[in-house]
Amino acid sequence: MSNNKRNLKGVKTLFTKINKNDISTILTVVSLILIVIIFTSINPRFLSLYNIKNILLDCAPLLLMTIGVSCVLFLGSIDLSNGAVASCSAVMLTIMLPKFGAVSFVYVFFYGAIAGLINGVLHTKLKVPSFIATLCTQSIWQSIALLIAGGQPLSMTPDVWPLLKWGKFSIGPIPFMFIISIIFMGIFAVIQFKTPTGRTFLAIGCNERAARLIGLKISFSKITAFTLSGIGAGVAGIFFAVKLKSGIPTVGEQYNLMSIAAAVLSGVLLTGGKGNILLTFVGVALITAIQNGMNVIAVDGFWQKIVFGLIVVVAIYINSDRKNFKLIVK
Repeated sequence: MSNNKRNLKGVKTLFTKINKNDISTILTVVSLILIVIIFTSINPRFLSLYNIKNILLDCAPLLLMTIGVSCVLFLGSIDLSNGAVASCSAVMLTIMLPKFGAVSFVYVFFYGAIAGLINGVLHTKLKVPSFIATLCTQSIWQSIALLIAGGQPLSMTPDVWPLLKWGKFSIGPIPFMFIISIIFMGIFAVIQFKTPTGRTFLAIGCNERAARLIGLKISFSKITAFTLSGIGAGVAGIFFAVKLKSGIPTVGEQYNLMSIAAAVLSGVLLTGGKGNILLTFVGVALITAIQNGMNVIAVDGFWQKIVFGLIVVVAIYINSDRKNFKLIVK
């Protein structure tokens, strides 16, 4: 009898831990399975190899933006500018490719890093709250994208198309862009788990004052997190431009909300201190599957935005600490 009680207590403890720490990730995985079943029953083409390839292709830029913004969310801060940085990157690449050739990819990569660095400096050195700092830079980069594009999409000329061929490469149903995004996810995971700076991200989110008192490099870690977010957005912009063969000055606009939603659905707390870069793929897969499925069954784009807004609300509700409420954004 005593053994049974111990076993029941162990099972109860296990489920308590799951409920506290992993409920959002588990629900996201279950939701992903249900979404696949529902959309496949409505339209069997949803699970065709061609559509799977499309889903993975759509995953690539969103995954890059999600792993980037997750680094900032680990701090308990937020980055609202990543969509605008991606848009500006796409426009810049479109303009620069005919003039500078393949080296343009490197220039745009460093633009993303610098954009993130600026956010980090504004937040740490000028003491501007991340919400305000990134809201301002979002407006700046979005306006720059519109100005240099003349307020309209820019098409890439045929002479630069050979430089974009890599965007069409795939290994079976797995696009090369998706493989690159997985490599970036691996690099970001190594930074999070294997470097002092990466481990400091979560320490800051848990208790910044305590982290400062034990001698952790708070400012440097924050600037690094924002820089990584900028890099993710910059490379995502490259993917958008290569995929569409054009620079659309608003292409990343909707992805700001989607990347935050994907991160939160993967178990990242908006209050900071909790999250795993490797698990962000789960949230990205769910968001992309929903987006692709709604396109397959021809759901209006405005309704799609409503759906994504509701997803964010539900994800935040699941992950929020309602017993120990504190400021979400620092």
